[in-house]
Amino acid sequence: MRSRVYIYALSITIFCLSGCIPTRYLGEDEKLLVGIEPVGLNKVDPVAIQALYQQEPNRLVLGSAPYLALYNFGKKFYDPQKIQERIEEAQAKQARKIKEAGTDSAEVQKIRAKFDARIDRLQDKKKEGNFLMQLGEPPAIYDSLAMARTMDQIDIYLNSKGYFNHQADFTKEIKDEKLVYVTINIDENIPYRYSEFKFDIPDTTILNLVKENAARSLLQLGEIYDEDELSLERDRLYNLLKNRGYYDFARAYIEFEVDTSFTDNSAQVTTIIQNPEQGRHKVYEIKDVYFKTDIDRFGIPRDTISYKGIDYVAYRHKYSPEILDKKVDVYPGQLYSQLRTATTQRKLSNLDVFQFNKVLYNKVQDSDSTYYLNAFINAVPAKKFQETTELGMNFTERRPGPFSSIRLRVRNVFGGAENLDIGLRGGYEAQIGIADDDETVMIKEFGGSVALSFPVILVPFTNKNLLSEFSPRTRFYSGYANEDRREYQRSNYELGLDYIWQRSRTPLQPPIMQYIFSPVNINIVRVGRISDAFQRRLEQDNIIRGNRSLAESFKSGFISFISFNFIYNTNDFTQSKNARYLRTLVEVGGLTQELGLDVNIGDLRTFQYAKLNPDYRRYIPLGNQRVFAYRINTGVASPLFNSQVLPYDKHFFAGGASSVRAWQSRRLGLGSFPATTTVDGEDVILNEQPGEVLLEGSVEYRFNMFSFLNGAFFVDAGNVWLLEKDASRPGANFEFNRFYKELGVGTGFGIRFDLSVVVLRFDLATKVYDPTVANGSRFVFDEFKFSQIFTRNNQTSLNIGIGYPF
Repeated sequence: MRSRVYIYALSITIFCLSGCIPTRYLGEDEKLLVGIEPVGLNKVDPVAIQALYQQEPNRLVLGSAPYLALYNFGKKFYDPQKIQERIEEAQAKQARKIKEAGTDSAEVQKIRAKFDARIDRLQDKKKEGNFLMQLGEPPAIYDSLAMARTMDQIDIYLNSKGYFNHQADFTKEIKDEKLVYVTINIDENIPYRYSEFKFDIPDTTILNLVKENAARSLLQLGEIYDEDELSLERDRLYNLLKNRGYYDFARAYIEFEVDTSFTDNSAQVTTIIQNPEQGRHKVYEIKDVYFKTDIDRFGIPRDTISYKGIDYVAYRHKYSPEILDKKVDVYPGQLYSQLRTATTQRKLSNLDVFQFNKVLYNKVQDSDSTYYLNAFINAVPAKKFQETTELGMNFTERRPGPFSSIRLRVRNVFGGAENLDIGLRGGYEAQIGIADDDETVMIKEFGGSVALSFPVILVPFTNKNLLSEFSPRTRFYSGYANEDRREYQRSNYELGLDYIWQRSRTPLQPPIMQYIFSPVNINIVRVGRISDAFQRRLEQDNIIRGNRSLAESFKSGFISFISFNFIYNTNDFTQSKNARYLRTLVEVGGLTQELGLDVNIGDLRTFQYAKLNPDYRRYIPLGNQRVFAYRINTGVASPLFNSQVLPYDKHFFAGGASSVRAWQSRRLGLGSFPATTTVDGEDVILNEQPGEVLLEGSVEYRFNMFSFLNGAFFVDAGNVWLLEKDASRPGANFEFNRFYKELGVGTGFGIRFDLSVVVLRFDLATKVYDPTVANGSRFVFDEFKFSQIFTRNNQTSLNIGIGYPF
């Protein structure tokens, strides 16, 4: 009953706010611009038109203007005269302190830095308003001149896209005497298309080169005229010549002459490449290449090592020429190439042993009038040792838990650009007791890892050139983790070998594809102690619930597997690009037995299994810092050969901050089987729900609320199932004729603090459809209660995370 009252109150509040657009602060002749909408577009992207607005309207939310209201509220506390007085007071105090400091230049500099920062903050506050005003937005007073400039920009843009015969005007509608809604009417009409291409290039060598590469031109017959494409074509021709020895060539030599008077709706394009005033363009060849790997120390000669035509010079040779040679694309006898110059710099940067590097050229004029360049590769070494320390505090189950980690990177360990990473971590965390749900226990976790990476693919009987064009790495990894809590103590030992390489669309773009092949992975799990109460809980769960995997996970075991991971990602950290993401994991474990290697280590159990997990994500920008994103994550895992059970960590789980957020972490599933018990009148899920089949998806509408604060509305759906029927758990297995009825659905709202270097995320989610409830009662959204948001309950979850959920 109380939840209905909340819903009714919220509905009434929204209804009242729908008419609350503050206009009482406007002047007599002022009107508020609250909407601009372009209509009539068929080919042109409306988002591109929106970017041309010379005046942004005030944003509306459910018919109200909360950002404007916030600005007006903050303005009540804004007094620029008082801020100016504080600025003058700070300036006077600064002058007095500087005078007192006298000739102490260090103290004067310290005083200037302190007061300049304070004065800058006050000046920003005077200019932009107080904190509330900056969170809100000032009134967008309708400006007819700004609207005229907007239409001019739209005309220019449409002409640049080939719509020379377009028609564009706007109409405005005034509501409630003070609110202006503008409609921009655009009729694109028939666009102009390329009908003929000509060349005006007096240098016959360049003319032939351009014609030979005409098939790669970005301008093709019949395509719509586009000035942006012309600019890109200019860049293509420029790069073509810069990569064929034309060291002195500049973009200014390239022009396009467009004739639109030949026939209706057609454009003839003439490509013009002018000669320099001193005659023809010069072609340069690389004569000598010098690679310097340390900082200059004047007056001291360097030692030189020649390897494959390159002179490596250093006071002390710390880097193997054999390894550096695999990262260099500039060699004597080549024509100058801007591309090879850039790829050399990128490959050297990827080694992570140099602070920065640069390839420079000097001209060398020989007597036979041949044009030469000497190349100088200058690489400044990075710090040998780099240490990173992290201290923090978790607060879970109403108890604090400190944690700490330290990582040390040692660069160029053996002189071949190898990097050694050593890490230690430890901490405490409060969790619900496993044997007693009403008890909170402290978990002690500690561990360490060592990883050694090589900038080549190390495979026996090869010359280390395998995949050398794709930034290859070989990584040896070992790790140890220990979990100690009242119910049990468990240790995990890891050993692995990874081959990693990556590819880009073009050599100068960031990599979008990464491949990780792991032929050797060994995990040893040692369970040192299990309390009697917890052992009884495991046995009871196995007998009553049929949850054999949980009991098996607390037996010592030996897990070996081979895996391959492919990642395709065109997005960036901000996740604001029009992008796609695909990760596919294939893993097969326990093949040693099938290969005749019977691994028996004491009482350790062995496992044989296979696992497949594809994960697809899509990001679609909607303009104005709005993004629509969705995700589909699936997977299947199964024991193989003689094994009857999966290793516990190889199961799939649903629920949690990066899954179906209305359910607690790993507590959704299995299928429609209700793995719950009643505690104090509430249904509580007893244990994690490991599954062999996973299907989950999410959709999010992300938007900027103000400044660094973003919001998101989301809907999640998913579940995990078993592959085979289990008589003790009816409804837990996956079947095509009913799986869609067993997808748990949740929805909610999230707030994200975008702090540039990290995103802090708070997602509040509530269940909409619970497949583990009896038929006819599975729609549970009406059980949502505001009063239970911050309490432990089975309907609503508050998820706190770092980064986006997907």
